Amino acid sequence: MSDFKSQIARHRDKLNELHERIHTTSKVRDRSEAHKQTWEDACSEFHGFRSEIDNYFDEVSAETITEDNQIRQFVFDYLSVDPIYFRSGYEKENLLRLLKALDLTDEEKEVLRRTTLRRIRNGALREFRRFCQFIPKVQNDAFVGELRLEAKSSDVQVQRRAAFALEYVVD
Repeated sequence: MSDFKSQIARHRDKLNELHERIHTTSKVRDRSEAHKQTWEDACSEFHGFRSEIDNYFDEVSAETITEDNQIRQFVFDYLSVDPIYFRSGYEKENLLRLLKALDLTDEEKEVLRRTTLRRIRNGALREFRRFCQFIPKVQNDAFVGELRLEAKSSDVQVQRRAAFALEYVVD
């Protein structure tokens, strides 16, 4: 079975580098035609970037996740890495939407639990609600205990995110 985590990390790092280059060059693009061309080149490179990760995203569907173990491994490695880059939230939301109807293995449930806790501790992103929607499907006593512990955190934002997640716990 493939381990996609390093490929996903390289994809994230390259996209973040390209995105940063756009921001850096945009600040000086009005200084000259050469600066404007550098900015346009940065934009083109960013929008034209494709990696092996994009090829896997092209393959992902509810059907392929069910039938192709390699695609399924890719999906859960992606969620485990929880990469943050331009548009990654949309990609995670889509993956989580496709997973809704699946029976999950214990390892897959653990990936979803760990990622949900990481989002509670480090900041919720646009896909946080989708992760929380899996709580009834992945919850166990240890996970619910960790959610309750985070709800008592000294960090008000962590408390708020944990309280939101606890709303999805089924007693």
